[in-house]
Amino acid sequence: MTTTTTRSPGPKTATRTSPGMVKQTLRLARTEFTLFVRYKTALMYLVLPLILFMPLMSMPSVPVFGDFTNRDLSFAAALIGIGLMLGIGHPSNVFAARRESLVLKRLRVSGVPQAAIFGGVVLVVVLFSLGLSVLIVGALVAMGGTMPKDPVLLLVAVLLSGVAMSLAGLLITPLVRSAESAQMFSVVPMMVLLLTGGVFFPLELMPDAVRSVVQFLPVAPAAELAQAAYTGYDVFGGYEGAEALGTAALWTNALPAVGVMLAWIAVLSLLVRRYFKWDPRQP
Repeated sequence: MTTTTTRSPGPKTATRTSPGMVKQTLRLARTEFTLFVRYKTALMYLVLPLILFMPLMSMPSVPVFGDFTNRDLSFAAALIGIGLMLGIGHPSNVFAARRESLVLKRLRVSGVPQAAIFGGVVLVVVLFSLGLSVLIVGALVAMGGTMPKDPVLLLVAVLLSGVAMSLAGLLITPLVRSAESAQMFSVVPMMVLLLTGGVFFPLELMPDAVRSVVQFLPVAPAAELAQAAYTGYDVFGGYEGAEALGTAALWTNALPAVGVMLAWIAVLSLLVRRYFKWDPRQP
């Protein structure tokens, strides 16, 4: 007589699935937000855009078209300066510091995708840029200014600028060795882009050759988007002869500027992916 023994199945081992890239990006963005609030240098980059508006308050007001003056156009373009200062200054600084402390290397070894690591800081820069823009527009309206004619287009301009400038800030990191040098180095592209972006000097005051070049840099198109959204006028061909447009026509005329910004975002993303250094000992 043979007896058959049945072996009881052992305990099931739970399989852990790694969270998706979107969830990882949101988790890192929440961490980036907490670190941003605690980091004094990051708060400095948050205050710098507010200082940008101080000289604009005292500039002489000259009518340009309709009921809008050169000061209104400068205020609208200066909203792009928020994402410019935050995007170039903050990511280059904190990622250089994290590379020195090998935090970035540990993140890469743990299997966190590059897109999630970069996306967390980009998302925080965009959120702070949008929030600060809303506060500044609200303050301008409270002081007697007008509401933006197309708030959605204005938010798109600030969003595209924040993403592009954050990627530019990340691209600075491979060029520097420390967070201190990143702070100093980032001032150069920051000031160049501010001066050539139509914030302090209208593009129409520039020579035609210079203007044709800066219009393809990642600031002037976003500044024109902000000015068009704020005024409702077609400023993409210059202030002279600008006409008030409806929402559909304004968005149609804005498509080339949006295309330039998206092209810059694509190019900067590829450059960051190719040249970013994760290890401080990496040549």
